[in-house]
Amino acid sequence: MTNKKWAVLLVLISIPLSYYGFSNFEEGASEPLQAILISLACTGGVSCLIGGIYMLFKKGRGEDLLASQTKVGISPIQKTINKPSKKVNEMTEAKDNVDSIKTLDEYNEKMKKLFKREDELKTRKKEVTKLDKEIDNETTEVPK
Repeated sequence: MTNKKWAVLLVLISIPLSYYGFSNFEEGASEPLQAILISLACTGGVSCLIGGIYMLFKKGRGEDLLASQTKVGISPIQKTINKPSKKVNEMTEAKDNVDSIKTLDEYNEKMKKLFKREDELKTRKKEVTKLDKEIDNETTEVPK
């Protein structure tokens, strides 16, 4: 079935659902199951109506293409899916960073410097936390 037929079918289904739901809505329900059915009928009727109207005016995917107009191979849908991404630029930037280090010895030296700096920062952090604790202890001891 085409989209137009489905749209008409949805609109036709929405008419009795909406009628049942909204005509019984004002009267109220005597049982919980009936209340659930009335709410589902109202919701389903409105949903089918909106969906049917939307489908009437929206063109479906590939609806305007005939089988004779398509080529065997990559479809127009696959062409849009398989677009190249921008990750290629990120990869070239990473490659440039690697190329800036010319030898393995230079790389090892840079890594050693980084590890030393990291160790220095860890010891300074320990000192700062120790001083912070001392300050907290002294401020709690001083009467206000």
